[in-house]
Amino acid sequence: MFISDCSKPIRINKAPYRVVMPALAGSVLGAASLLPWLSDPLGKQFSAWQLPVDMGWQLRSGVFNYGLLCYFDALFAFWIALQAWKSLRAEKKAPAEVRANFPLARCCTIAGLLCLLLSILFLTQYLYTDMGSVAQLTNHEIQAQLVKAKLGYGSAAQILPIETISFDPITQRGRMTLLLDQIGTGSFLSVAGALILLISRQLFPQPVRADSTMKRWTILWSGGSVLTLLVLLGRAPVAMVCNYQAQHLLAQGDYAKALSWLDRAEKLNPSLDQLPSYHIERGQAWYFLHPGQPTTDSQVYLAAFYRQQNDFLSSYQELLAARQRASGAQWVLDEFVVTLERLAEMPHPLNGAPRLRVNREESSLIWLYQLSQTDPSNVYAHYMIGRIQYDLQDYNQCEVQMSAVLNVNQANGIASSAYTYLGLSSFGQGDLITGRQYLLKAEALDPAYRNNIAREEMSGLR
Repeated sequence: MFISDCSKPIRINKAPYRVVMPALAGSVLGAASLLPWLSDPLGKQFSAWQLPVDMGWQLRSGVFNYGLLCYFDALFAFWIALQAWKSLRAEKKAPAEVRANFPLARCCTIAGLLCLLLSILFLTQYLYTDMGSVAQLTNHEIQAQLVKAKLGYGSAAQILPIETISFDPITQRGRMTLLLDQIGTGSFLSVAGALILLISRQLFPQPVRADSTMKRWTILWSGGSVLTLLVLLGRAPVAMVCNYQAQHLLAQGDYAKALSWLDRAEKLNPSLDQLPSYHIERGQAWYFLHPGQPTTDSQVYLAAFYRQQNDFLSSYQELLAARQRASGAQWVLDEFVVTLERLAEMPHPLNGAPRLRVNREESSLIWLYQLSQTDPSNVYAHYMIGRIQYDLQDYNQCEVQMSAVLNVNQANGIASSAYTYLGLSSFGQGDLITGRQYLLKAEALDPAYRNNIAREEMSGLR
C-alpha cells in the first residue's frame, strides 16, 4: 500500500503560460479592434477603425484611429509571446541558460500600460474632448426615446435611463450617462487585454536589481511620460473646469466674469462651440449684460428658457430669428429641432383611440413636416408622419415615411415597427403577399417578442 506525501507543495510549471498569456492578450486586442466601441442611439455601431482619435489639439485624421492603436498593441503582445516561446525553447536545449534575451516582464508592463492608455484616450475623448460627437449622440438619443415611446409596446431598457426633457450633455453626469448607455464591448476588451498583460508579467523572471543610475533614469522617464500625457490629454478637462467655474459665476449673477471663463473654455477646447448648452450659457451672460443688444447666443438662451416654461411657440419664434443670424450653425439647428419636436408632441399624438385622436394628430403634422424639412434625417419626424398618415388611411404616404425611417435608422426595435406599418399599409391597399413579407421581417427583427402588433396581425387576432 502506497501513501502519497501530501505535505510537499505541487509546483506548477509556469513557463508555457509565458507564451499563452501574451498570445491571449494579443487575440483579445485583435478582437477589440473589430467589435463595436460606440453605438449610436439610432442603431449604427462604430468599430475602433471608424473612430478617429481626438486629443483636443485639432489634429484629427481618420487614419489615426483606435483600431490602428489596437492593432499595434496586439502586435506588441504577439511579439512578447514569440520571444517567450524562443526563450522557452532555449531553456529546453540548455537548461543552465535560463535568462531571456529581452526583459519580457518590463515589456508586458509597457504593453499593458499602453492598452490602458488606449481606454483612457477613449474615455477622455467622449467625456471631455469631442463635444461635436456628444451633441450628435444627444440629438439621436432624443429621437430614439421619442420614437420608442410611440411604439405601442415595450423596448429594451437602458443601462442608465435618460430623461430627454431635462437632459443636459454639458454636465459631467449627463455625458457619463450618455457614454455608458452607448459604449460598446470592444472598449471593454481593450481593458481586458491590458489586465492580461499586467498579470502575465508575474510569470517572467524579474530583471536583476538596477543600480542607482538606472533607477534615476527610470524615474525621469516615468515622470516625463506622465507630464507629456497631462499636456496632451489635460487640455479638454481643464476647459470643462473653466466651464464649471462659469456656471458657478452665472448662478451668482457675475455675468462679466462668467463670459471670461467661457472664453477660456472655448480656447482650450474649441469643440465646445458645437454644443448648444455652451451657447445657452453664453447667451444667458450676454442677455443680462446687454439686454438691448440681441445676439444669436442670447436668442437661443431665451428660446431654451421659454421651452423650460412650456412656451414652445415663443421658443420657436426666437429660434427663427437665431437661424436668420446664423443659418449655417449646426448647434442652432439642433436647438430648433428640439423645439419642433416639443411642438409636435404638444397635442399628444398617437395617444388614445385612433378615431378620437385624428383631429389632434393633424395639428402635429404641421410641425412634423417642418421638422422633416429642417432635418431630413430625423427618424422621429418620418416615423410619426408615417403613423399619423396610417391613421388617416393614407397608406401610400405611410409607406414613403416608413421607408425613410429604414433608410436612416438601423436599430432593430424601431426597424421592426417600421416594417410592421409597411405591412399594415400593404394590407390596407389589398397587397396581402407583400404585407405578409413585411410582417415576417418585423418578427425577425424582434427576437425578444415585444412587437405584439406584428405578431397579432400575423396570427389573425387583429
